[in-house]
Amino acid sequence: MSFIKSIFIVFLSLFSVLGMTAQTSKTEGKIKKTVYYYKFEGAKSLEEVKLLGDYVFALKGVTEFKTEFKAESGFAQIVVVVIEKTRTSEGEELFQTTNIKKILEQKGYLNLEMTTEELAAE
Repeated sequence: MSFIKSIFIVFLSLFSVLGMTAQTSKTEGKIKKTVYYYKFEGAKSLEEVKLLGDYVFALKGVTEFKTEFKAESGFAQIVVVVIEKTRTSEGEELFQTTNIKKILEQKGYLNLEMTTEELAAE
C-alpha cells in the first residue's frame, strides 16, 4: 500500500511540473504591440514637439514616434509605438506610461489625455 502511495505522489508531482512548464511557455516570449496617444498643450511649434522624440526613443521598447501640432490652438499629440514581450516576472523592466508624462511635465506641457490601442504583433 505504501508503494502505491509513493508511485501516486511521484506521478502527481510529475504532472504538476509538466503543467507549470506548459503554462509558462504559453506566456513566455509573447510579443505585444501597443500604440499610445498623448494629447497635450503648451507647445509653440511642430519643431519643438519633434524634439521630444530624442527623449521618447530613449525609453525601453519604443519603436516609432510621430507628432501632430495645431498652431492655432497650441494643442499637440505624440504617438508612441511600443513593441515588447509580455511581462513574465515582476523584476522585468518594461515601458512605463508615466515616463512619457514625466517628459511632458519637464518640458512644461500640460498633459490632457492618454489613450492606448493594442495591435497584433508582426
